[in-house]
Amino acid sequence: MGIAVKELLTLEYFKDYHVIAGKSGLHKEIQGTTLLEAPDALRWAKGKELILSSGYVLDQEPDCLEEAFKSGSMQGTSAMMIKRGRYLDEIPQRLIDLFDEYEIPLISMPFSVPWMELMSQINTAVMNRTIRRFKVHSNNHLQVSDQSYKVQKINKILRAVEVEMKFPAFIYDLAEEKSYYSSPDFKRITESFGLSESDYWEPSMPYTKHTLCDYINMARIRLINPGNLAGPRVSWIIIPIVMEDIVQAYFVVMESREFIDYYDEFAIRIAFLTLQGVYEQIMIAENMGNIGFENFLHFALDYTEKDAKKLFYQANIQGISVNTAYQYIVFHQCNEEYNARNERNTFLEAFQQSKLGKIGKIAFLDENDGLILLEAEKIHNSTLWTKDTTTDLLKEFQRYIGLKFADMKLEFGICQEEKTLLEVRECVKKCQKVLKMGSIIFPEKDIWEYEMLGPLTWIEIPENELKEMLRKYRELMEEEKNIELLKTLKIYLENNMNYSVTAEKMYVHINTIRKRIDKVNDLVKIDWEDHVDRLKMEILLQFLKLDDGRLKNM
Repeated sequence: MGIAVKELLTLEYFKDYHVIAGKSGLHKEIQGTTLLEAPDALRWAKGKELILSSGYVLDQEPDCLEEAFKSGSMQGTSAMMIKRGRYLDEIPQRLIDLFDEYEIPLISMPFSVPWMELMSQINTAVMNRTIRRFKVHSNNHLQVSDQSYKVQKINKILRAVEVEMKFPAFIYDLAEEKSYYSSPDFKRITESFGLSESDYWEPSMPYTKHTLCDYINMARIRLINPGNLAGPRVSWIIIPIVMEDIVQAYFVVMESREFIDYYDEFAIRIAFLTLQGVYEQIMIAENMGNIGFENFLHFALDYTEKDAKKLFYQANIQGISVNTAYQYIVFHQCNEEYNARNERNTFLEAFQQSKLGKIGKIAFLDENDGLILLEAEKIHNSTLWTKDTTTDLLKEFQRYIGLKFADMKLEFGICQEEKTLLEVRECVKKCQKVLKMGSIIFPEKDIWEYEMLGPLTWIEIPENELKEMLRKYRELMEEEKNIELLKTLKIYLENNMNYSVTAEKMYVHINTIRKRIDKVNDLVKIDWEDHVDRLKMEILLQFLKLDDGRLKNM
């Protein structure tokens, strides 16, 4: 990628530069500059250069350019500029004819222009042209989760890279696990070389790696074919897009024809910076949007009917429909050494990287508690969604949190009823109850569903009382003889305290049942006249797996 000779000469700086030959070649692209101050300097020309000369070499070796044309080294260049009035008063006609014949523009330039200033102007022209191509216009209507903006801008930049450089480009977004291509050519080349997408940043084949710019970790990766070391080698340029020390995506440009040149590398850096800007803009918008949503949620949790108009107004500002139905999940961070809310940015990154971030929203309720909302419509649109899917997604989120915070531990209480934000207060209370009671009844778990609590979802047992009752049962169950007593008590209560029916169901004599109940009464001090106490005991016994002395895994 470079700049056409004609386009360069249209700039104000070059108004005193005059084309004296080769006008039919003004479309040619300049991809670098070379000084011709020695007769054989063109031996090292790579092609597509702009040749600069004071005329000294032509004054000393008048035939050097003709020899360069004969050897073919001149034909690959894009144009030549010679300072007028320094060493040559007049360009020989034979040279003008050669430049016309090979359609290479020959340009006279002012004598006073320093080479460094000229090269700087050319570089600036290329830079400005590239920036215009890659420019991402601001979007005043950007919403919190407006992924179309991100997709639109990424695709535009990738297409510009391929149009400008003729090299296909690719971005892999780690959070979305999504690929973006400049054109189908990139995918076709990938398949033709037997590569997978992850090979671009973690090659599974032997390769070499050469750093092009350590500041942005820009590198060239070339594959090695051990069976054909002299054969062709596929190579690409890769730059990770990093924010807050976390890799968000990989930007890859395939060197499908040849190595990128000086101006190509320049363009890649500009494209990378533009892409980085897009990701930063999206992250800022998401973080701001998350805070706005969180503030709205706190208002919804506290609002009364007299605040209904204000609630709808705040929802409209945030672009939220209060009629959208959600499944609700309350999370709790258990490690007292952490304040999860103080780690908001990293915490939210983990959420966005998980699949939960694609279908839900998250907000903190206080320092270590928060709410996750899964949009019901997106759940129903997934044909693979089952009752266990929510649990699987939460476990994945736990893994992402574990990668960022080694000792952070999350617990979840799930209410799978689908309710709108107008009912968020009721749903949060249910989830909080699931968290408290689930951790007591099923301490070996860290994800609990409302349905797991059975009758405990509608009966209130104080937390301390519940813990004490379960503690007594667990201590009793440490002795095998007590397990049979508790099992007898469970069946006895289920059958309205009828000794005969209990004995029949357990295939033992009625007197055996009487003795067992007397022993149980000594162990747990049952108030048989208290109907509520008996009901609590009967409910808790439902959660004991009395066959092997462990809590039931529900």
